Amino acid sequence: MTHRFPACFAAALLLLGAGPGVAAEIGGDPLPIVPREIRAQVTARVATTLSSPMAGRIRDLSIEDGDRFKQGEVLVRFDCAVQEGQLARAVAVLEKNRQLQEVNERLRKLGSVSVKEMNVSHADVATAAAEVTMAKAMVERCTVAAPFPGRVAGVSVKRYQFIGEGQPMLDILDDKQLELEAIIPSRWLTWLGVGTGFQIAVDETGKTYPAKVSRLSGRVDPVSQSVKIYATIAGPAPDLMPGMSGRALIAPPEDPKSMVQAP
Repeated sequence: MTHRFPACFAAALLLLGAGPGVAAEIGGDPLPIVPREIRAQVTARVATTLSSPMAGRIRDLSIEDGDRFKQGEVLVRFDCAVQEGQLARAVAVLEKNRQLQEVNERLRKLGSVSVKEMNVSHADVATAAAEVTMAKAMVERCTVAAPFPGRVAGVSVKRYQFIGEGQPMLDILDDKQLELEAIIPSRWLTWLGVGTGFQIAVDETGKTYPAKVSRLSGRVDPVSQSVKIYATIAGPAPDLMPGMSGRALIAPPEDPKSMVQAP
């Protein structure tokens, strides 16, 4: 005699890992596997904190939180009168030593300058050139330019403020290159991998977006038996911002009706 159990009992077996065949044997008709649901967060693939390259007073800081910028645009400019003066002095010393070298070369042809004096003249020019290079490097540190196009996500300093070397100034990110981060049970790795498609329902927008796993973390956390996954959003999503979060609905491959394949 065949016993028929309630459908809710068969669904529970499916969630516990029983196959559709077992569910059909116990509850009658096969039941679809419910997609696994985990929390996922929208993050910027390219983001960094710009720190002060030098100790000094900020002269210009026209950019604010939320402003957009282009690659190479100057975001912060320091008061560098001292550094600029040192560069001008180094350039003048180099020019003086080059003129002396030219004079010594003419005198050398007339036999009025020894080889040793010529070598010293060449060394003076090389030393002065090195000083110019160092002074230029110091002046270049007076401006902080954007390493990539993006948007300001936080400002930690103010105009006219004196800050130390290495102090954080700006948090910037590229909000055009977004990805998803989520932590899944490591046992899911038996059926989830790079290329697995799913959907993400974002809380802040109330919309659902197709996504696809792009890479996995390099290690599994042995304590929580979990692993971080990263995913790309399939198609344009101009309304998404870093920091948003939502529910990622991921179905095992044995459930073709629930599985969502991202293009």
